[in-house]
Amino acid sequence: MAYERIQAPKGSLYHYTQKDRIDTILQDGRIRRFGDRECWFCTSLADTLRLMEMTIMKEGHPYVDARGFLQRYPAFVPEDYVILKLEQRYQNGEWVRWNQEMPPGCPPETLAEAAEFSLLKKGFRGDLKFRQNPQVLEVAPLLEEQAPGMDMTMKL
Repeated sequence: MAYERIQAPKGSLYHYTQKDRIDTILQDGRIRRFGDRECWFCTSLADTLRLMEMTIMKEGHPYVDARGFLQRYPAFVPEDYVILKLEQRYQNGEWVRWNQEMPPGCPPETLAEAAEFSLLKKGFRGDLKFRQNPQVLEVAPLLEEQAPGMDMTMKL
């Protein structure tokens, strides 16, 4: 895994989370990193939905958690998730991209998917403070709007 420093994103940020965490996040006014070095964001709703499609929507697929342990994604229940559309408050901090490394000899399709995955998300080193009253978007209705085979290019 190779980290790369990037410029702070401009404009709105999108962050998906489980619905049962939303009250605490709104009270704190920040996205916390919870055991990881970074908290992660996308710069569009379409990117956020695509990132979810490549991660938490892949029931049973393996992933490595923040502690370095191999886990499997549980069943995805859209009604359990929301996406926050945030406006960040000014703060010092480092923004990074995590460039997924692949072993030599991977098929071109796998390399392309790894590159796409790496470009979708932006990491903030620390807890990101955001302006009051972020927009809270329910995931289930957003997914119902998506037709099968779409590339998640809807705009908000």
